[in-house]
Amino acid sequence: MDNICTRILASAWRGVWAVDWENRFIFFNKGMEDTSGLRSEDLIGKDLMLLLPDQKIMDEVHFRELFHKAKETLTQVHYSLLPIITTQGELKEQSGQLLPLLDEKGAYSGMIGTVEHTSTKKISAALGEHTLAENKLDAIYRNSPVVAFLWKPLTGWPVVFVSENISRFGYHAEEFTSGKLLYSDIVCPEDLSGLNSDVADFEQHGQIYFTKEYRIVTRSGKIRWVTERSMLARDEKGEPSYYQGIIIDITHLKEIDNALKESEKKYRLIFENSPLGIFNFDKDGTITYCNEKIIEILGIPKEKIIGFNMNSSLKDEEMKAAFREVLSLRMGHFEGKYVSQGNGKKVFIKVDYSPNISDDGTLLGGVGIVEDIGERKIAEDKLRKYADELSKANKELESLDRMKNELLSNVSHELKTPLTSIKGYGDLLMEGDLGEMNYKQLKALKTIIRNTERLRRLIDSLLYVSMAEAETITYEFRKIDINDLIDNAVTDMAMPIAEKNIEVLHQVQEDLTQIEGDAEKLTDMLTNVLDNAIKFTPSGGKISIFAKKGGENIQISIQDNGIGIAADLLPFLFQKFYQIDPSMRRKYGGTGLGLFICKKIVDAHKGKIWVESEQRKGTTVHILLPTLQGDI
Repeated sequence: MDNICTRILASAWRGVWAVDWENRFIFFNKGMEDTSGLRSEDLIGKDLMLLLPDQKIMDEVHFRELFHKAKETLTQVHYSLLPIITTQGELKEQSGQLLPLLDEKGAYSGMIGTVEHTSTKKISAALGEHTLAENKLDAIYRNSPVVAFLWKPLTGWPVVFVSENISRFGYHAEEFTSGKLLYSDIVCPEDLSGLNSDVADFEQHGQIYFTKEYRIVTRSGKIRWVTERSMLARDEKGEPSYYQGIIIDITHLKEIDNALKESEKKYRLIFENSPLGIFNFDKDGTITYCNEKIIEILGIPKEKIIGFNMNSSLKDEEMKAAFREVLSLRMGHFEGKYVSQGNGKKVFIKVDYSPNISDDGTLLGGVGIVEDIGERKIAEDKLRKYADELSKANKELESLDRMKNELLSNVSHELKTPLTSIKGYGDLLMEGDLGEMNYKQLKALKTIIRNTERLRRLIDSLLYVSMAEAETITYEFRKIDINDLIDNAVTDMAMPIAEKNIEVLHQVQEDLTQIEGDAEKLTDMLTNVLDNAIKFTPSGGKISIFAKKGGENIQISIQDNGIGIAADLLPFLFQKFYQIDPSMRRKYGGTGLGLFICKKIVDAHKGKIWVESEQRKGTTVHILLPTLQGDI
């Protein structure tokens, strides 16, 4: 070391020592001699680590860890209140710095140790406890990244010494010690005036320790918050001589603090502007704070709410029971009419209580959220009344519907009676049993019989729908042949087929398996499908009937070459009273019940029915009916 540095180090701290890269002492000033009771000439050249047991450092492991940390990281390490028992048996509590020395290539070349402050105590039984407490207090701080300074109390604060870890802010130590930079050069301009003023006041009042938070500017222009902790040394006249201290980067702590303040600000904003009443209470149930909304809801002045004890003063037993759930560390809920104890105001409210529980599981207090549900209650009452009225109206409609079904059923039966007679006498006339008829008479009679049959199918459809809605339809299942069903349906429709000169082709697979079903209703189903096919097929057209077995089903398909149906209308064909176009009702007739009834009958037989069609090319209706179980 050169003489200037040696003199500075010898006088700047109460004690200074230095070792080379092999941990051998190369410097040990008088302050260290006074602190440890050891002599410089006895130590120079000796290994520091071998000396530790003789020094009786009570926290030897801690000191070794700090030393190796500074050596490995090449950063300054601070220690605080490190207890040492000297050779004279005294306890010396000291604090200082471990400053790594670097060579020209930036490699470790040794260590400087400083003692900034010492105090001497007698060794007592309480020493261990005291030392442990001090070390715990220092644990948060001792490993913090700090930068050590020694500067003069002159304009701009010229720097005599600065630790190498000033590089954390982008600067080099020699920039300060050479005079290229003053300490004031890195202080944020906005804070410099205030810092100057505080330092001047500090010096004027004769104080020793100086603490201040301010901002500095890094080499890259970023702003960092630091806290300065300095000791002012004065000369024999009491005038400021130099500042010895450290700065600690607290930017992260500031950011956390600012985030907490911002979070608290947002919380306050939400708290005060919430549409719900919110209040806090302590572990005894006393309300400590509330927002304005709860005052509006309850109509009670704030001064009567703050300090109110819910555990002892609540009169409403249900609300008190809900609150006491919090005392058992559970959430509580109350909903109902509340009569204010302050002014007798009646209000429907909902209150939710939540406990605030500490990390060790004890109750710290809680929060209550109050909502005015008066308008909701009014709406609920209106809705309940409306629902009751709808229920009553629905019952009346059900009654009317039953009456309609009964009327329809009775009328249908009454209409079928004279139709049976008309049909019977018509058949007798056609067969000539009542005498011969001329051509015109026979043609008129055929029209009567055709329309009588049409009217019969219409009445049967209405009767079926009425019975379906009343759920009174019964089915008589028995073994039947598909050929018989098809033949019966074609026979029923023989007259309109002949009148329109439609060719009916049969393509039925031989030896079809029997099915189990209601022959009469399945015939009605096929008759309805054929009726539609005949209705929409032009005179001289063609209808093909296919029947084949597929797996465990028999598929019947009835295909015509009529007007066809648009693809987007196919999903609606099986709805009750649905017709593609009202104009078709006028041209072709019909009620819109045929395919609806067909689907009901097929569903009852656990089958499927669907339609494929193309406009101006024709329509195919497919019916799938299950075969008898066990048949081959």
